[in-house]
Amino acid sequence: MEIKINKDVAELERQLAVRIVHMAYVKKDGSMRDAWGTRCLALIPAEYHPNGRSQHKPCAWTLSYWDTVKGGWRSLIRKNVLGFIEDCEQQETSDTWH
Repeated sequence: MEIKINKDVAELERQLAVRIVHMAYVKKDGSMRDAWGTRCLALIPAEYHPNGRSQHKPCAWTLSYWDTVKGGWRSLIRKNVLGFIEDCEQQETSDTWH
């Protein structure tokens, strides 16, 4: 099976809204982050749903997501997205990004 990597950040945001996505990006410290995440509230525990009381204000150059492995909210810088795997259905460890 061929792995198809998509680098379109707008499409990443659309996919995060409806499913768990396997993605990679460069963190602020320069290291690479291989992550599984979502923004789909049906896939996030109710106690962690946004409630409007956050101290963090949204900004145009970042994208927040729920990390399904670490169990917490994370954010990434949009221009640092390396890509995401299309049609990936299971969480697995791989050397996809290397």
